[in-house]
Amino acid sequence: MIKTFVIHVSKGYEDRRAHMDQHLPKHGIVDYEYMLRGDIDDLSESVRSEFFTNDLRLAEKSCFYKHYLVMKRVVDESIPQVLVLEDDALLVDNFTQKLSLSLKELEGKECYFANIEDAATSVPYSYRKPNQTLYPCSTNKLCGGYVYDLAFAEKLVSFIESEAVDAPIDGFIGNENERLGYSIYWCQPPLVSQGSKSGLFASELNGAKSGLYYQFKGFFKHFYRRNILSNLSKKQKKLFIRG
Repeated sequence: MIKTFVIHVSKGYEDRRAHMDQHLPKHGIVDYEYMLRGDIDDLSESVRSEFFTNDLRLAEKSCFYKHYLVMKRVVDESIPQVLVLEDDALLVDNFTQKLSLSLKELEGKECYFANIEDAATSVPYSYRKPNQTLYPCSTNKLCGGYVYDLAFAEKLVSFIESEAVDAPIDGFIGNENERLGYSIYWCQPPLVSQGSKSGLFASELNGAKSGLYYQFKGFFKHFYRRNILSNLSKKQKKLFIRG
């Protein structure tokens, strides 16, 4: 199985860790590692000033730094390919088998970031092809689940260590692909959703609340954006590159 890291806040989110420790093995992932470093309490003033501008909130800086620390591990250990999940991830049935189809499509490619998350937008129907799971896109969406290679990690680590960033991790990856020269792909159908987006978990990062009401509200809100707006919006369609 592909090397797997889970982004996790070590204090106050024990319910999420319990969720992941039950959920991942059920879906075929038994060898994974938590990124516990980078909590808000761990962010020294030197780290904050070296890596970030004042445009980001502390929670955003902590989240970004954890994702960066995973990339740093990939570079330091020369890990060829990695799967990264946030700690509220919900995996689809037969996750490992479906992920293997996307990994096969990435064979022979270099310097890529493949977003496998089900977010508020999706690949328009007019771009989808039978037996294809990955579609080139000019931007990113959320970072609840994704795959990248060593070449991508090397470029991002080098940039992050040389210039203070001013955007959250998901926006940063979507903003810098042309300048840094990496390819972004969206997985369709997606393989991961975030419990904090559906109402299963509350989130300090985006202010999301948990509970049945928010699960119900989130379902219909995301259904409309994914299945209707994504296919009607000309702006959304322009994000994708026909192969």
